[in-house]
Amino acid sequence: MWVDRWQPKLVLICTDVFRSGCTLLLLLAPSPYLILSVLLLRASIGTFHLPAQHSIIRRIVAGNQLLEATALIGTSSQLTKIIGPMLGAFILSLTSSYKFCLLLTAICLAVSALLLAFLPSSVSHCEKNDKTIITFRMDWMEGWRTLLNNRILIICLIFSFFVTAIIQIVDVQLGVLLREIKPLQQELPGWIISGIGLGAVCSTAFFSRIKQSISYFSLLCAGALLMGSAVFLLGLLNTATPLPYFLLVGIICGAGTGLSFVGVQFSIQKETPSSTIGRVYGIYHSILNFVFIAAPLTGGWLVKKYGIDHLFLVCGFFAALLGASGFLLRKRLMTTKKRLLK
Repeated sequence: MWVDRWQPKLVLICTDVFRSGCTLLLLLAPSPYLILSVLLLRASIGTFHLPAQHSIIRRIVAGNQLLEATALIGTSSQLTKIIGPMLGAFILSLTSSYKFCLLLTAICLAVSALLLAFLPSSVSHCEKNDKTIITFRMDWMEGWRTLLNNRILIICLIFSFFVTAIIQIVDVQLGVLLREIKPLQQELPGWIISGIGLGAVCSTAFFSRIKQSISYFSLLCAGALLMGSAVFLLGLLNTATPLPYFLLVGIICGAGTGLSFVGVQFSIQKETPSSTIGRVYGIYHSILNFVFIAAPLTGGWLVKKYGIDHLFLVCGFFAALLGASGFLLRKRLMTTKKRLLK
Protein backbone atom coordinates (compact mmCIF):
# COMPACT_ATOMS: atom_id res chain seq x y z
CA MET A 1 0.00 0.00 0.00
CA TRP A 2 2.80 2.41 0.92
CA VAL A 3 4.61 1.85 -2.38
CA ASP A 4 2.06 4.04 -4.19
CA ARG A 5 2.71 6.89 -1.73
CA TRP A 6 6.46 6.88 -2.18
CA GLN A 7 8.70 7.08 -5.22
CA PRO A 8 9.19 3.51 -6.52
CA LYS A 9 12.82 4.32 -7.28
CA LEU A 10 13.46 5.26 -3.65
CA VAL A 11 11.67 2.13 -2.41
CA LEU A 12 13.82 -0.10 -4.64
CA ILE A 13 17.03 1.57 -3.49
CA CYS A 14 16.09 1.35 0.20
CA THR A 15 15.06 -2.30 -0.01
CA ASP A 16 18.33 -3.24 -1.74
CA VAL A 17 20.39 -1.30 0.80
CA PHE A 18 18.58 -2.77 3.80
CA ARG A 19 18.71 -6.31 2.39
CA SER A 20 22.42 -5.85 1.77
CA GLY A 21 22.85 -4.78 5.39
CA CYS A 22 20.81 -7.73 6.66
CA THR A 23 22.96 -10.09 4.58
CA LEU A 24 26.09 -8.64 6.19
CA LEU A 25 24.48 -9.11 9.62
CA LEU A 26 24.16 -12.82 8.88
CA LEU A 27 27.96 -12.98 8.82
CA LEU A 28 28.09 -11.64 12.38
CA ALA A 29 25.06 -13.40 13.91
CA PRO A 30 26.29 -15.52 16.84
CA SER A 31 23.22 -17.73 17.34
CA PRO A 32 20.60 -19.54 15.24
CA TYR A 33 17.82 -17.46 16.81
CA LEU A 34 19.47 -14.22 15.75
CA ILE A 35 20.03 -15.63 12.26
CA LEU A 36 16.33 -16.50 11.98
CA SER A 37 15.40 -13.00 13.18
CA VAL A 38 17.65 -11.38 10.58
CA LEU A 39 16.25 -13.65 7.85
CA LEU A 40 12.70 -12.70 8.88
CA LEU A 41 13.60 -9.00 8.76
CA ARG A 42 15.29 -9.44 5.38
CA ALA A 43 12.26 -11.23 3.94
CA SER A 44 9.89 -8.58 5.33
CA ILE A 45 11.89 -5.81 3.69
CA GLY A 46 11.90 -7.76 0.43
CA THR A 47 8.09 -7.66 0.26
CA PHE A 48 8.32 -3.99 -0.77
CA HIS A 49 10.59 -4.75 -3.72
CA LEU A 50 8.24 -6.50 -6.16
CA PRO A 51 5.32 -4.00 -5.97
CA ALA A 52 7.77 -1.11 -6.38
CA GLN A 53 9.45 -2.85 -9.31
CA HIS A 54 6.20 -3.33 -11.19
CA SER A 55 5.00 0.16 -10.26
CA ILE A 56 8.04 1.80 -11.83
CA ILE A 57 7.80 -0.42 -14.91
CA ARG A 58 4.17 0.63 -15.37
CA ARG A 59 5.28 4.29 -15.28
CA ILE A 60 8.23 4.11 -17.68
CA VAL A 61 7.10 1.48 -20.23
CA ALA A 62 4.66 2.38 -23.00
CA GLY A 63 1.40 0.45 -23.07
CA ASN A 64 2.21 -1.28 -26.36
CA GLN A 65 5.50 -2.57 -24.90
CA LEU A 66 4.18 -3.97 -21.62
CA LEU A 67 4.05 -7.54 -22.94
CA GLU A 68 7.70 -7.38 -24.00
CA ALA A 69 8.73 -5.83 -20.68
CA THR A 70 6.79 -8.41 -18.65
CA ALA A 71 8.27 -11.27 -20.67
CA LEU A 72 11.79 -9.86 -20.22
CA ILE A 73 11.23 -9.69 -16.46
CA GLY A 74 10.09 -13.30 -16.48
CA THR A 75 13.10 -14.36 -18.54
CA SER A 76 15.58 -12.62 -16.24
CA SER A 77 13.81 -14.03 -13.18
CA GLN A 78 14.01 -17.59 -14.49
CA LEU A 79 17.63 -17.16 -15.59
CA THR A 80 18.63 -16.01 -12.11
CA LYS A 81 16.95 -19.11 -10.65
CA ILE A 82 19.14 -21.25 -12.92
CA ILE A 83 22.42 -19.32 -12.91
CA GLY A 84 22.31 -18.25 -9.24
CA PRO A 85 22.41 -21.72 -7.63
CA MET A 86 24.97 -22.93 -10.17
CA LEU A 87 27.22 -19.93 -9.53
CA GLY A 88 26.78 -20.28 -5.76
CA ALA A 89 27.70 -23.97 -5.85
CA PHE A 90 30.74 -23.20 -8.02
CA ILE A 91 31.97 -20.45 -5.68
CA LEU A 92 31.33 -22.64 -2.64
CA SER A 93 33.35 -25.47 -4.19
CA LEU A 94 36.26 -23.08 -4.79
CA THR A 95 36.26 -21.25 -1.46
CA SER A 96 34.61 -23.80 0.88
CA SER A 97 33.14 -20.82 2.72
CA TYR A 98 29.47 -19.88 2.79
CA LYS A 99 30.47 -16.52 4.26
CA PHE A 100 32.08 -15.52 0.98
CA CYS A 101 28.79 -16.29 -0.82
CA LEU A 102 26.90 -14.11 1.66
CA LEU A 103 29.42 -11.31 1.20
CA LEU A 104 29.06 -11.54 -2.57
CA THR A 105 25.26 -11.38 -2.24
CA ALA A 106 25.52 -8.25 -0.09
CA ILE A 107 27.84 -6.63 -2.65
CA CYS A 108 25.46 -7.46 -5.52
CA LEU A 109 22.54 -5.87 -3.66
CA ALA A 110 24.61 -2.76 -2.96
CA VAL A 111 25.60 -2.52 -6.63
CA SER A 112 21.92 -2.88 -7.59
CA ALA A 113 21.02 0.05 -5.33
CA LEU A 114 23.85 2.10 -6.85
CA LEU A 115 22.66 1.41 -10.39
CA LEU A 116 19.09 2.37 -9.47
CA ALA A 117 20.38 5.68 -8.11
CA PHE A 118 21.26 6.70 -11.69
CA LEU A 119 17.67 6.21 -12.83
CA PRO A 120 16.10 9.65 -13.52
CA SER A 121 13.82 10.66 -10.65
CA SER A 122 11.23 12.08 -13.02
CA VAL A 123 10.23 8.64 -14.34
CA SER A 124 9.33 7.41 -10.88
CA HIS A 125 7.56 10.50 -9.67
CA CYS A 126 4.29 9.81 -7.91
CA GLU A 127 1.61 12.47 -7.80
CA LYS A 128 0.61 13.57 -4.34
CA ASN A 129 -2.31 15.46 -2.91
CA ASP A 130 -1.13 17.47 0.05
CA LYS A 131 -4.63 18.59 1.01
CA THR A 132 -5.94 15.11 1.74
CA ILE A 133 -4.76 12.89 4.57
CA ILE A 134 -4.82 9.33 3.28
CA THR A 135 -4.81 6.52 5.83
CA PHE A 136 -3.59 2.96 5.37
CA ARG A 137 -7.19 1.74 5.44
CA MET A 138 -8.16 4.16 2.67
CA ASP A 139 -5.22 2.96 0.56
CA TRP A 140 -6.16 -0.66 1.20
CA MET A 141 -9.80 -0.05 0.26
CA GLU A 142 -8.78 1.83 -2.88
CA GLY A 143 -6.67 -1.13 -3.96
CA TRP A 144 -9.58 -3.52 -3.48
CA ARG A 145 -11.91 -1.11 -5.29
CA THR A 146 -9.56 -0.95 -8.26
CA LEU A 147 -9.32 -4.72 -8.32
CA LEU A 148 -13.01 -5.53 -7.94
CA ASN A 149 -14.16 -2.84 -10.35
CA ASN A 150 -12.37 -4.50 -13.25
CA ARG A 151 -14.11 -7.63 -14.55
CA ILE A 152 -11.19 -8.85 -16.67
CA LEU A 153 -8.62 -8.37 -13.93
CA ILE A 154 -10.62 -10.13 -11.23
CA ILE A 155 -11.35 -13.10 -13.53
CA CYS A 156 -7.66 -13.43 -14.44
CA LEU A 157 -6.53 -13.30 -10.82
CA ILE A 158 -9.17 -15.74 -9.54
CA PHE A 159 -8.23 -18.14 -12.35
CA SER A 160 -4.56 -17.74 -11.43
CA PHE A 161 -5.24 -18.41 -7.73
CA PHE A 162 -7.12 -21.64 -8.45
CA VAL A 163 -4.45 -22.96 -10.82
CA THR A 164 -1.65 -21.98 -8.43
CA ALA A 165 -3.41 -23.72 -5.53
CA ILE A 166 -3.79 -26.94 -7.52
CA ILE A 167 -0.15 -26.94 -8.64
CA GLN A 168 1.16 -26.05 -5.17
CA ILE A 169 -0.70 -29.02 -3.67
CA VAL A 170 1.61 -31.38 -5.59
CA ASP A 171 4.70 -29.14 -5.86
CA VAL A 172 6.27 -30.06 -2.52
CA GLN A 173 5.29 -33.72 -3.02
CA LEU A 174 7.51 -34.10 -6.09
CA GLY A 175 10.39 -35.53 -4.06
CA VAL A 176 8.09 -38.14 -2.51
CA LEU A 177 6.84 -39.21 -5.96
CA LEU A 178 10.35 -39.49 -7.41
CA ARG A 179 11.58 -41.56 -4.46
CA GLU A 180 8.76 -44.03 -5.10
CA ILE A 181 9.41 -44.20 -8.85
CA LYS A 182 13.23 -44.39 -8.88
CA PRO A 183 14.59 -44.41 -5.32
CA LEU A 184 18.19 -45.06 -6.41
CA GLN A 185 18.43 -42.23 -8.94
CA GLN A 186 18.89 -39.09 -6.88
CA GLU A 187 19.58 -36.98 -9.97
CA LEU A 188 15.92 -37.05 -11.03
CA PRO A 189 14.92 -33.82 -9.20
CA GLY A 190 17.82 -32.08 -10.92
CA TRP A 191 16.62 -33.28 -14.33
CA ILE A 192 13.08 -32.02 -13.73
CA ILE A 193 14.13 -28.70 -12.19
CA SER A 194 16.52 -28.09 -15.09
CA GLY A 195 13.70 -28.85 -17.52
CA ILE A 196 11.35 -26.47 -15.71
CA GLY A 197 13.93 -23.70 -15.83
CA LEU A 198 14.64 -24.31 -19.52
CA GLY A 199 10.95 -24.37 -20.45
CA ALA A 200 10.19 -21.21 -18.47
CA VAL A 201 13.11 -19.30 -20.00
CA CYS A 202 12.18 -20.35 -23.55
CA SER A 203 8.50 -19.45 -23.18
CA THR A 204 9.12 -16.03 -21.58
CA ALA A 205 11.94 -15.24 -24.02
CA PHE A 206 9.63 -16.06 -26.93
CA PHE A 207 7.01 -13.57 -25.78
CA SER A 208 9.64 -10.88 -25.26
CA ARG A 209 9.96 -10.88 -29.07
CA ILE A 210 6.23 -10.70 -29.77
CA LYS A 211 5.07 -7.28 -30.93
CA GLN A 212 1.32 -7.76 -31.37
CA SER A 213 -1.27 -7.77 -28.62
CA ILE A 214 -2.04 -11.12 -27.00
CA SER A 215 -4.90 -12.01 -24.67
CA TYR A 216 -3.44 -12.45 -21.20
CA PHE A 217 -6.31 -14.76 -20.25
CA SER A 218 -5.33 -17.01 -23.15
CA LEU A 219 -1.78 -17.10 -21.76
CA LEU A 220 -3.15 -18.12 -18.36
CA CYS A 221 -5.28 -20.86 -19.92
CA ALA A 222 -2.35 -22.18 -21.97
CA GLY A 223 -0.14 -22.16 -18.88
CA ALA A 224 -2.73 -24.07 -16.85
CA LEU A 225 -3.17 -26.61 -19.66
CA LEU A 226 0.58 -27.23 -19.96
CA MET A 227 1.22 -27.41 -16.21
CA GLY A 228 -1.77 -29.68 -15.67
CA SER A 229 -0.64 -31.97 -18.48
CA ALA A 230 2.88 -32.14 -17.00
CA VAL A 231 1.58 -32.97 -13.52
CA PHE A 232 -0.75 -35.62 -14.98
CA LEU A 233 2.17 -37.17 -16.92
CA LEU A 234 4.23 -37.27 -13.72
CA GLY A 235 1.51 -39.39 -12.16
CA LEU A 236 1.79 -41.86 -15.07
CA LEU A 237 5.58 -42.30 -14.93
CA ASN A 238 6.97 -45.53 -13.48
CA THR A 239 10.25 -47.33 -12.82
CA ALA A 240 10.66 -48.24 -16.51
CA THR A 241 10.41 -44.64 -17.72
CA PRO A 242 13.67 -43.40 -19.34
CA LEU A 243 15.36 -40.34 -17.85
CA PRO A 244 14.82 -38.06 -20.90
CA TYR A 245 11.06 -38.30 -20.34
CA PHE A 246 11.47 -36.68 -16.94
CA LEU A 247 13.35 -33.81 -18.60
CA LEU A 248 10.58 -33.48 -21.21
CA VAL A 249 7.89 -33.30 -18.52
CA GLY A 250 9.93 -30.62 -16.75
CA ILE A 251 10.17 -28.57 -19.96
CA ILE A 252 6.39 -28.79 -20.48
CA CYS A 253 5.76 -27.71 -16.89
CA GLY A 254 8.30 -24.88 -17.19
CA ALA A 255 6.69 -23.61 -20.39
CA GLY A 256 3.35 -23.51 -18.59
CA THR A 257 4.93 -21.71 -15.65
CA GLY A 258 6.40 -19.08 -17.96
CA LEU A 259 3.10 -18.51 -19.76
CA SER A 260 1.22 -18.19 -16.46
CA PHE A 261 3.79 -15.72 -15.12
CA VAL A 262 3.59 -13.54 -18.23
CA GLY A 263 -0.21 -13.75 -18.30
CA VAL A 264 -0.89 -12.72 -14.71
CA GLN A 265 1.82 -10.03 -14.59
CA PHE A 266 0.72 -8.60 -17.95
CA SER A 267 -2.93 -8.53 -16.87
CA ILE A 268 -2.10 -6.52 -13.74
CA GLN A 269 0.20 -4.16 -15.63
CA LYS A 270 -2.33 -3.56 -18.41
CA GLU A 271 -5.56 -3.34 -16.41
CA THR A 272 -4.36 -1.40 -13.35
CA PRO A 273 -3.88 2.40 -13.28
CA SER A 274 -0.29 3.40 -12.55
CA SER A 275 -1.40 5.27 -9.41
CA THR A 276 -2.73 2.10 -7.72
CA ILE A 277 -0.59 -0.67 -9.18
CA GLY A 278 1.45 -1.05 -5.98
CA ARG A 279 -1.70 -1.61 -3.93
CA VAL A 280 -3.10 -4.15 -6.37
CA TYR A 281 0.21 -6.05 -6.43
CA GLY A 282 0.30 -6.01 -2.64
CA ILE A 283 -3.19 -7.51 -2.41
CA TYR A 284 -2.39 -10.09 -5.09
CA HIS A 285 0.81 -11.28 -3.45
CA SER A 286 -0.76 -11.34 0.03
CA ILE A 287 -3.42 -13.77 -1.18
CA LEU A 288 -0.82 -15.70 -3.17
CA ASN A 289 1.34 -16.14 -0.07
CA PHE A 290 -1.66 -17.59 1.76
CA VAL A 291 -2.05 -20.09 -1.12
CA PHE A 292 1.65 -21.01 -0.82
CA ILE A 293 1.11 -21.82 2.88
CA ALA A 294 -2.26 -23.58 2.73
CA ALA A 295 -1.83 -25.64 -0.46
CA PRO A 296 1.25 -27.68 0.62
CA LEU A 297 -0.41 -28.50 3.95
CA THR A 298 -3.48 -29.69 2.07
CA GLY A 299 -1.24 -31.73 -0.23
CA GLY A 300 0.38 -33.56 2.69
CA TRP A 301 -3.02 -34.54 4.05
CA LEU A 302 -4.24 -35.70 0.62
CA VAL A 303 -1.12 -37.84 0.06
CA LYS A 304 -1.76 -39.74 3.28
CA LYS A 305 -5.40 -40.29 2.38
CA TYR A 306 -5.30 -41.09 -1.36
CA GLY A 307 -1.68 -41.85 -2.28
CA ILE A 308 0.96 -39.87 -4.15
CA ASP A 309 0.30 -41.11 -7.70
CA HIS A 310 -3.46 -40.57 -7.48
CA LEU A 311 -2.89 -37.05 -6.16
CA PHE A 312 -0.73 -36.11 -9.16
CA LEU A 313 -3.24 -37.58 -11.61
CA VAL A 314 -6.22 -35.79 -10.06
CA CYS A 315 -4.46 -32.42 -9.63
CA GLY A 316 -3.05 -32.57 -13.14
CA PHE A 317 -6.46 -33.42 -14.57
CA PHE A 318 -8.21 -30.53 -12.82
CA ALA A 319 -5.51 -27.99 -13.73
CA ALA A 320 -5.67 -29.05 -17.38
CA LEU A 321 -9.48 -29.00 -17.22
CA LEU A 322 -9.38 -25.42 -15.92
CA GLY A 323 -7.11 -24.43 -18.78
CA ALA A 324 -9.28 -26.11 -21.42
CA SER A 325 -12.48 -24.67 -19.93
CA GLY A 326 -10.92 -21.22 -19.89
CA PHE A 327 -10.16 -21.48 -23.60
CA LEU A 328 -13.74 -22.50 -24.37
CA LEU A 329 -15.29 -19.74 -22.24
CA ARG A 330 -12.74 -16.97 -22.78
CA LYS A 331 -14.86 -15.03 -25.30
CA ARG A 332 -17.83 -14.99 -22.95
CA LEU A 333 -15.67 -14.01 -19.98
CA MET A 334 -13.49 -11.43 -21.72
CA THR A 335 -15.89 -9.71 -24.13
CA THR A 336 -16.78 -6.82 -21.83
CA LYS A 337 -15.36 -4.81 -18.95
CA LYS A 338 -18.52 -4.66 -16.88
CA ARG A 339 -18.07 -3.19 -13.44
CA LEU A 340 -18.54 -5.52 -10.50
CA LEU A 341 -18.84 -2.68 -8.00
CA LYS A 342 -20.55 0.68 -8.36
